[in-house]
Amino acid sequence: MSVIVEPILEELASGQWGLLTAAQARARGVSRANLSHRERDGRLERLVHGVYRLGGVPVAPLDDLRAAWMSTGPELLAWERLENPHVVIGGAAAAAVHKSGDIEPAPYRMITSERRQTQRPDIAYSRRQLEPRDVVVVEGLPVTSIERTVADLVDEVGDLSLVGDVLADATRGEHAIDLNHLGRLLAPFAARYGHPRRDGTALLEQIRRSAGIDDVAATLALIQRPAVGAALEQVITRAAGEQLRVLAEQLQFQLHGSTQLNEQLEQLLAPVREAQSRLASEIADAVLTPFLELHRGQMEQITKGIADQMPTFTMPKISVPAMNFGGAVPLMTTTHAVPASSAIAPKDPDAGESRRGQEPTTEEETTDEN
Repeated sequence: MSVIVEPILEELASGQWGLLTAAQARARGVSRANLSHRERDGRLERLVHGVYRLGGVPVAPLDDLRAAWMSTGPELLAWERLENPHVVIGGAAAAAVHKSGDIEPAPYRMITSERRQTQRPDIAYSRRQLEPRDVVVVEGLPVTSIERTVADLVDEVGDLSLVGDVLADATRGEHAIDLNHLGRLLAPFAARYGHPRRDGTALLEQIRRSAGIDDVAATLALIQRPAVGAALEQVITRAAGEQLRVLAEQLQFQLHGSTQLNEQLEQLLAPVREAQSRLASEIADAVLTPFLELHRGQMEQITKGIADQMPTFTMPKISVPAMNFGGAVPLMTTTHAVPASSAIAPKDPDAGESRRGQEPTTEEETTDEN
């Protein structure tokens, strides 16, 4: 039975970055001879064995990595594999997907829960179980989270300056990093770099220093992100509003219900509200502190301004109370979570305690593939 080849190939490529596999095409009735003919006349371009790019599709920076990943499970479509990622991209290849650092990504690290073997020079398999939180989807690819990637590179690369560059780029990226989780992931390697056993925080600080990561600059970068800080705005507005309510109640007796007070307060608060609307929602406690100080100063200026207009009235002290935002605004990446699969270990609440003190193991496979 003959099939119309072109629409099939175009449909396959349309949902896979312009790429397709020979196995996918064969499952839809397209023979290898059809593919070879189109490769010869330029309608297809072979990237790796069994993976093609549709002719006319622009070359993208991650195409080689995508082709390598697609070749590890060629029968399934890319989006189908995201539901249960049996192969997760890790190491320097994951850093490249995160657009962090400048470490050569090849050979591409592919993490699986099953034993795999290959002769291919562009792929290196590692057999390992991954926690669900350590796998994210970026650019349509299942990769280790930036925290897991940095920890793995400390183990695999060893050059902390290179790893520091990865962390520095990630810090300037779109998503915040969970430094507490990263410190825990670094704990098994602390003694290797001269720190007390399992002191991942000390190792993290060494990496940050090697990269010249400036906390002030990182804070400013967070503040300048376009996301509206709804949670932070609500906290500050609620605290300031309560203080102003108390002030207004005390002034009502002096002003006898005058509407002039409300107008003055609205005018004085306008710059504060405008500043609040630009704050990012995912800012840690350390980042919030200077803003609380700023708003405390603004509230004091408001108090002074009203007091100057009514010199005979003793104004109450206005302040924005210090607050602990550690649990309210967690510093987390907001990437798509990946369901548990054979490449991801089931979440066991006791697993972290039982594994504490054990070194992570990575099994490298370099033997022949049938």
